[in-house]
Amino acid sequence: MVVNISTSDNLNQIKNKNNVCLIGGLGDINLFVDFLDLFELKFKIIPKKYHIITSPEINEKFKDYKLDKDKVNSILHLLDYQTELRENYFAVYNKCKTIIDEEKNNYEIICELTGGTKPVSIALMALAEKYNLLRFYYSGKKIISI
Repeated sequence: MVVNISTSDNLNQIKNKNNVCLIGGLGDINLFVDFLDLFELKFKIIPKKYHIITSPEINEKFKDYKLDKDKVNSILHLLDYQTELRENYFAVYNKCKTIIDEEKNNYEIICELTGGTKPVSIALMALAEKYNLLRFYYSGKKIISI
């Protein structure tokens, strides 16, 4: 049975909105910025940490982008694009699982499924179900609870 819960209903489950840790992939920096802006504007949530699974190539672009890095502590986890991010679901899954295991006792963890490669989104979806974590997707216009 599928229950359709609204995004705001899901976010109401968060006990401490000031202690949120996001985990997601990164392929498009503008999408990353837009998601965080809307998350803050609409839900009044500024994550304390954002673990980002991405490639060294995107990391270089991320460094050059003019971001307000004081707002969110962004931690980049670099995996090779061809051999891991695109081709090795288990490497991605294990990296995400390690992050969740390290952070789950200290933060409200949310999986952000928008950016990065398909294996990143699939791994985060599987782990969100396993750990009963909230998960969201940014459509480019709104944040959707999954």
